[in-house]
Amino acid sequence: MGGPRRRTREQEVAEFRDALTDSDSQVRLNAAVRLAYLDCADGLAELVTGLSHPEGAIRLVQVPEALSLLGEPGFSRARRLLRDHGPVRLAAAKALTYAGEFDGVVEVIIDSLHDADRTTRNEAASLVGELGPPAVDAFDALTAAFRDQGEELAIALPALASAGGERALPILRQALDHDASPVRTSAMRALASLGTRAADTHPMVASALDDHSAPLRERLTAAHTLTRIGPSGEAVAATIGTTLPQAGRWLRIGLLRALAHIAPGYPRRPEASQEWPWWESRSVHTPRPQRVEPAGRACADLLGTLVAHLDHDDSDVRRNAALAMAFFGRFGRTVAGDVRAAPRLPEPLRGDLLRRLLPRALHESVTPSPLQSGRYAHLDPAAWQWGLYFAQPDVDLDAIAADCERQWAQADGGDLDYQLAVPKWQFLHYLVERHGVVLHGSATPGIDVLHPRSRSWGGGRTSGQPGIFAVDHALMAMYFGIIDRSKVSSMSNGVWWGRNPDGTQRRCFSLAVEYAGLAARPFVDATLYVLPSDTFTMMGELTSLVPVKPLARLAVAKGDYPLLEDVWGNDIGPLASQFGGRFAFLRDVGAFPAKRSAPSGSN
Repeated sequence: MGGPRRRTREQEVAEFRDALTDSDSQVRLNAAVRLAYLDCADGLAELVTGLSHPEGAIRLVQVPEALSLLGEPGFSRARRLLRDHGPVRLAAAKALTYAGEFDGVVEVIIDSLHDADRTTRNEAASLVGELGPPAVDAFDALTAAFRDQGEELAIALPALASAGGERALPILRQALDHDASPVRTSAMRALASLGTRAADTHPMVASALDDHSAPLRERLTAAHTLTRIGPSGEAVAATIGTTLPQAGRWLRIGLLRALAHIAPGYPRRPEASQEWPWWESRSVHTPRPQRVEPAGRACADLLGTLVAHLDHDDSDVRRNAALAMAFFGRFGRTVAGDVRAAPRLPEPLRGDLLRRLLPRALHESVTPSPLQSGRYAHLDPAAWQWGLYFAQPDVDLDAIAADCERQWAQADGGDLDYQLAVPKWQFLHYLVERHGVVLHGSATPGIDVLHPRSRSWGGGRTSGQPGIFAVDHALMAMYFGIIDRSKVSSMSNGVWWGRNPDGTQRRCFSLAVEYAGLAARPFVDATLYVLPSDTFTMMGELTSLVPVKPLARLAVAKGDYPLLEDVWGNDIGPLASQFGGRFAFLRDVGAFPAKRSAPSGSN
């Protein structure tokens, strides 16, 4: 049947060294990047050439990161290039920042802010944000370079706050009145990074939250910003409480999550975000959220609001209300009776929420909750019993084999004329299991040869590196194809082997996109490319560094995807560490505020 090859580190190094002599310059650069991630400097010359690559994601992100992984050999070349001309200087400066070297870097940034290339300007602004106060000398140049740039101003605002602190407040206030929503949203993220130093902008941010004409992402950002800037937990609770009754499903869930941030028991430590660039996430989520006083009237009113949502028609609204209530801990015991009586609050959620609210002597009497069952993964109870992760559906491959083989016999590298009654995802699953192929989903039809390119703006040792990516999982491949990347800022997914309670293993997977983007229904028709697996190796993801000619192309409509209404939504600002062991029963709520892309009253 074949399948993706597994290699030792030594085999990978040998193969990538051979690829350094390929006639395709992109293949050579891809190999050099991979070698750097394997701590091998053989591709150093190609990496230096890559610092002038025409694609910004490669020139200014991947190659500098790869150079930094080589240590002193990479940094030595970067220092020499810092005195060069053109875009290579900024890329070299970026590489040096990985070593904590800033001599000459700010000067290069200032020059790059006036570059004719938009990507170079934007990455220079981003680098100001990454450096923060050490780049304060670039503040005035950054302000001047982006003052009249329209929506491009959104790139600069968080960087101005990161480098200049309160000095950026006048610019941020002005940006809150900008015509473009991305600029207003960016201004609020920047204000959130300043914490209570931006408390006097509360009325302006509250107005943005209450603006029914504003996009969902802008209003969600306003709610998150309010939790950071204050001026108090009571003020935040009052503002959100005013908007909540008129909020639609998606905004309501986001507001409930914002209320969780100001609950008395919310963890008081920095967080991260799955949506924003790492440096901006670090800056925005470091200020502690405001907190309502446990003995105050605002706390009692807030609990009453959450109790009312436990009887909401939408199960995802109920779950997120329970999430917020869980952070009240012992301060929420006054409503334990309401939790017990809530008619629509299901087990296991009810029992575990009571455990968070009641003293030990009382919560021990709560009946233990059963395992999740049904279409979701039924996994090891010690690790996953509350995670709503999908299990690989069972398919009788023998029953569909004759039809699938007849269809597959028509494959000639082009578009398949699909004539089967078998669902397309089952046909693709059959090909993976019986023919050892891999799959690549794309919204772009008609590609005759897939080439290894990169559109990623960062990553790590297993992601964000150059190549052609594929999966050996039909439903995951279709998910990658039907998501319109222009409507979502991030995607979150995974495939792994989970363990059933009886000890057997089962393939499991998760699917998610950025929350506000999911609300916009970012689904499109797509093409699934069926690829030979012989050039793919597992490097974090199944990856080929060389061009691949498809065995076949299969057009799929978004309606062909059986999990269309079960895609999850990433939180705009994940709650602290996704709760860890203390809140295991809400783990799925923590990572994904809305499990379904359409409302549902089911549990």
